[in-house]
Amino acid sequence: MDPQPRHRRASLWLFAACVALYLGLLGPWLMSAASTLAVTVGLALLVALLVWAWRLFGHTFTQGK
Repeated sequence: MDPQPRHRRASLWLFAACVALYLGLLGPWLMSAASTLAVTVGLALLVALLVWAWRLFGHTFTQGK
C-alpha cells in the first residue's frame, strides 16, 4: 500500500518548491525593499507559507497513534 496519497506527495513537492523560491529569491528581495508595500507583500507571503505548512504538517503531528 502507498503510505501517502498521491495528492499529498504532490503537495509536499509544491510546498518545497515554493519555500525554496521564497527563501532563494522573493523573500530577501521583498524584505529588503525600500517600499513599504513590497515589505508588506513579503511578510504576507511568509505568513501564507507558514499557514500552508501548518495545514500540511499540523495534522501529522497532532494525530494520535
